[in-house]
Amino acid sequence: MVKSSIRIGSYEIDDAHLSTPEAKGGDKVHIPCKSDPDLCMQLDAWDDLTSVPAVVDGRHSVLYKEKYDKQNDEWIMRLE
Repeated sequence: MVKSSIRIGSYEIDDAHLSTPEAKGGDKVHIPCKSDPDLCMQLDAWDDLTSVPAVVDGRHSVLYKEKYDKQNDEWIMRLE
């Protein structure tokens, strides 16, 4: 995984991780909840089909909620 910076609305995360292109299931963004607990609460409330406009490493992207990883306390988002 590669360290990435992400901006979702007014939330800025500097310690997110982007899965490598050769990873199974396409590109994923891992957002640690310790980075911004308020953002994690927002993500928890969003529907799985909701698209989330974001800026990932300076590129405009769209994220979709994939799942919450309880073991690592992070949200895994699908990058489109």
